[in-house]
Amino acid sequence: MTQGQKPRKASRKGRPKNAATQRLSMQQERFVHEYLAETPHNATAAYARAGYQATGQAARTAAARLLKQPAIKAAIAELRARDAAKFEVTRERVLEEYAKLAFFDPRKFYNEDGTLKLPTELGDAEAAALTGYDVEEEFIGDEPDVEMEDQAHGGKLKRQHAKTLAVGRTVKIKYQRKKDALDSIVNLMGWKKEPAQLGTPENPLTMVMRDLQGRAIGFTPVDHASDEDDAE
Repeated sequence: MTQGQKPRKASRKGRPKNAATQRLSMQQERFVHEYLAETPHNATAAYARAGYQATGQAARTAAARLLKQPAIKAAIAELRARDAAKFEVTRERVLEEYAKLAFFDPRKFYNEDGTLKLPTELGDAEAAALTGYDVEEEFIGDEPDVEMEDQAHGGKLKRQHAKTLAVGRTVKIKYQRKKDALDSIVNLMGWKKEPAQLGTPENPLTMVMRDLQGRAIGFTPVDHASDEDDAE
């Protein structure tokens, strides 16, 4: 810098912005909240509920573009982390609940005499797996007894007493499918393997073709003409 020149301010142009510090517009914030409000997440529906005007394919494209913005990604991650901390949702707790649904014992819904236990008598795993507890009772009845009751202010109040007899009681329970919980555990633990694509070394058809090609290469034709010459 030569003498007499004023120092120039550092230019902000071209300086990358931190996604975490970028402020979203009110419409973008609403999009983030609408996106997280339903499961499974639907970016196009959230885009419409946030008040954007585009429709159809234009809306789907614009919604997908919003999701790719670093500031939107950071806001979604921040809200998810905040909710997880608030409700103490951890990977271990989720896995523990899935394990209850996957490994509960259906026999523990019953007492030793074959009767169903009450919901308050179930263990933690069985209570977590229980999705329905329906009780149906059947009654037979006769004409009700009629009684006229005197009232303090005068007059009479007609009361009817039903004559019924319980003749049956049916209890039905419904519980979570074990396979759904097991599939969720497999996904959470990262044990799910993608199916082998045609042409990959792991594909059985590729292995068979490779074996056949190897046999073809190693095949040596027999010279029958030389055998006939030797015979002479």
